[in-house]
Amino acid sequence: MKGRIIQTFPSKLIGCYRIALGVIFMFVGGLKLTLETIQHAWCIQLTEIKIPYCILFFWMIPLLEILAGTALILGFLSRVAALVVLPILAMAFYAYLNVSNPEAFLAQPYEAYLPSITIMLATTIFIYGGGSWSMDLRMFIKK
Repeated sequence: MKGRIIQTFPSKLIGCYRIALGVIFMFVGGLKLTLETIQHAWCIQLTEIKIPYCILFFWMIPLLEILAGTALILGFLSRVAALVVLPILAMAFYAYLNVSNPEAFLAQPYEAYLPSITIMLATTIFIYGGGSWSMDLRMFIKK
């Protein structure tokens, strides 16, 4: 099982996807924790889609995004990190479809481009592993 989690191949394209997804998640998670306007928009999203224990998710999801983003950038347990971000992305897509308040999506298009693209990237990483430049590849080759 452990071997399957870290199994990957030296694909530069997958490595680029992994790093791009990691940067996106670190950036978005950091913005949710630091910028008041983004926090307000984030709070609107959580409230409108009726997430239970809203205050817990208000802080937990950005921290999880930063941790998963860091793991993706490093390529450390890339499949696990991709699996962690998929439910977050599914909820983001759900929010795009169900939140009607325009203040909830600052500087984002009305279509769900970003969640759709990131879902595809995370699914690709989950299927193929971390690719080139990943710690997973180094651990897999040493086996």
